[in-house]
Amino acid sequence: EWSYSVSFPSPPRLGSRVSTFNSLQIYPVTQQSQSNRIALLINTETFTTSLYKCRAVKDEKVMQNLLQTLGYEVVRCGDITAKMIDKPLKEFSEHPKLALTDSVFVTLVCYGGTGTEEFEIDQIFQHLNTKNCPALKDKPKIIIIHACRGVCVFVSVGEESADLLDRKQFVPTDDIESLSVNSVKGPRAQNEKDFIIFHSSTTYTGSYKHETYGSAFIQHIFEAVRKHCLTDDIEEIFRMVMQSFEEFPSEQMPTKERDTLTKRFYLFQS
Repeated sequence: EWSYSVSFPSPPRLGSRVSTFNSLQIYPVTQQSQSNRIALLINTETFTTSLYKCRAVKDEKVMQNLLQTLGYEVVRCGDITAKMIDKPLKEFSEHPKLALTDSVFVTLVCYGGTGTEEFEIDQIFQHLNTKNCPALKDKPKIIIIHACRGVCVFVSVGEESADLLDRKQFVPTDDIESLSVNSVKGPRAQNEKDFIIFHSSTTYTGSYKHETYGSAFIQHIFEAVRKHCLTDDIEEIFRMVMQSFEEFPSEQMPTKERDTLTKRFYLFQS
């Protein structure tokens, strides 16, 4: 049975990087808000082969363990297609815990499917913006999307490699179809404030994965959060993930999109 241990360092002493900014520059986090954190994890599970489903399940487990370790109650939604994502987003926008939380994570995990389906990122904004979800007003909304922007090449590494981040171990495999994410570009409305999307940003050049542990994108997020969640804000952590892909043998580069975070968001501020 696949498993992955979650290990975080001990809380830092006073004087971490958080203290260099005043309260007006940081999203507020309190003990009460941390105890009411909530996240949505969507895993599309309509696959042509059991192999891709297995890999998606691994990514889902890593993200679920990570979010739970960060104090988020994870609302899981699986076995759906792109056309069905609107419903769990709407239900999540009405969750009673949103009024008490200091932030939310929405994670979309997908590998290949029976055909290419388009998912509009705007659906997330429409359900969680200030107008339709006032409970999240002025609170950071972190969206992590691991899905392709069209038909892509997936790459894998065998189980013999113990180093998840060893770039030399990744090799190309077969072509499959996948969920296509469409990021609509246009003027940002005021009610879309406090969002950030972190996207695996893969097209025809491939999404890297480990045969045992899942995608490199999810693993690099896990490693960066584990090492830096006590000292760095979320945008800095995402930047570290992007840096880790600089020497990968492909054109894949995770991307921060539609970033309207007006302050720094630290997962822990004590």
